Amino acid sequence: MIRKPCELDTDFQRSMAFHRDVEVWVDGQLDTIGKIKSFTDFSVMIDENHFIRENCKFMMV
Repeated sequence: MIRKPCELDTDFQRSMAFHRDVEVWVDGQLDTIGKIKSFTDFSVMIDENHFIRENCKFMMV
């Protein structure tokens, strides 16, 4: 499986446009995998959960 870091707004927009799943990693542990519903400068909403961009690592899968 090819995974690409999702860091910039354009990465988040691309994952939404192409309906790509995104992994959310918190403290080195996989927390969830899902599709981005929305994002701001500070958080990302995946399914019904909000994740703080500063505290998480996002990987497009």
